[in-house]
Amino acid sequence: MKQDPFAVTVRMMWIDDVIDEEGQIQRSDIMRAFRISMVQASLDLRRYQSLHPNRIGYDRSAKCYVQVEGTSPLFTRGHRTAAADIVRAVMEHYP
Repeated sequence: MKQDPFAVTVRMMWIDDVIDEEGQIQRSDIMRAFRISMVQASLDLRRYQSLHPNRIGYDRSAKCYVQVEGTSPLFTRGHRTAAADIVRAVMEHYP
């Protein structure tokens, strides 16, 4: 099944925002926010890493991806905020 480019882009912006705001992200965060499978969440994290190499690294002890110090977001604050707003609206309307 071919992914909708808009949906993929929103997920990339949202991942970027979570990393910037919280400093870390787990696959389960993406799965819960977008109601996608673990496989798709893993693919999204790999895609994010390919778009922005060295931005995140996997912390085995914490079992999550963490922001590499000194890196900056891939997307503008406005784009990341828009993606976060979309996720929030969807979660409110489709709990």
